[in-house]
Amino acid sequence: MTSNRWLRAIAGLVVAGVFLALLAGSVSWGEVRQILARADWRILLLGLAALTLDLAARIARWWLMLRAADPSLSFTACVRPFLGSLALNNTVPFRAGDVVRVFGFRRALRAPAAHVAGTVMLERMLDLLVLLLILFAGLLGTSSVFPRAFTLAAAAAGAVTLASLAALTAFPQAVTGTLQLVVTRLFSGRTWLPSVHRIIAQVTAALALLRSRRAAAVLALSVLAWVLEGAVFASVAWALHLPVPWVAPWLALAAATLATLLPSSPGYVGTFDYFAALGLSAYGAPAAPAAAFALLTHLLLWLPVTAAGLGALAFGWRSRKVPESIQPDSRVPA
Repeated sequence: MTSNRWLRAIAGLVVAGVFLALLAGSVSWGEVRQILARADWRILLLGLAALTLDLAARIARWWLMLRAADPSLSFTACVRPFLGSLALNNTVPFRAGDVVRVFGFRRALRAPAAHVAGTVMLERMLDLLVLLLILFAGLLGTSSVFPRAFTLAAAAAGAVTLASLAALTAFPQAVTGTLQLVVTRLFSGRTWLPSVHRIIAQVTAALALLRSRRAAAVLALSVLAWVLEGAVFASVAWALHLPVPWVAPWLALAAATLATLLPSSPGYVGTFDYFAALGLSAYGAPAAPAAAFALLTHLLLWLPVTAAGLGALAFGWRSRKVPESIQPDSRVPA
């Protein structure tokens, strides 16, 4: 297992290096520095404000999901785990932040780890669908500069995600039963099967939250969060005085964020920057301004979130303690 992790880490660094080389080879770095030096830092404060609201919307969405397990859970109990997980994803390989969010805050969140894992998976699925809508809407106004494999993979991922969410929303018990039957057939007679069945029920119950009364709020917050994150990209384009259509930063947002699904280094160095620049180039931005835009956007997203998350982990407040033996709730939330 350790050797496999090292191989994945090395592969991620290689991918990051390739995309950094592709970005670096197409620009004059002297011109990039000049463009960055002319940035209006007052406008970037608007981007920072949009990022703050973006994070608040994401935490509120996760809070609504977690309240299916414990309706009395407070919003503030979710802040430290959420910000801390983002900071760790930005600095440690293998998406360690997601693992810590699932297993490291069970007392504070008062939910089984499987339910927390289901909410994280649902977050990812909703985010993917919103980003794909933004991506393909942005591509309508321009000829695609993205590799064909990228757009085909994005379309395939969207189709699979949409079908999975539809099945989980319409037929949660059938999906749960099918998964449990498959596991029983594969591992018949094992003593740990009942525990695995409970875990499957908890995960699918969390993924089926879109059939609950929370669905409208969860969907609205998903869209709001990405609109606000797109505003961060737009503020950078405005601060750099880039003459691009208003839709260009949102295309860069979708392309750069979807590219973080590729293996890369912590903080998504290389993949994020290359595809963010490519998104802006699709609307006519020259290579150097597009690269300056990508680098400054990456810094604006990475630095405040990482600082806030690491600060929350280091100096976080003590959460109200609950018993370790939280009883799993395998029901679909009302």
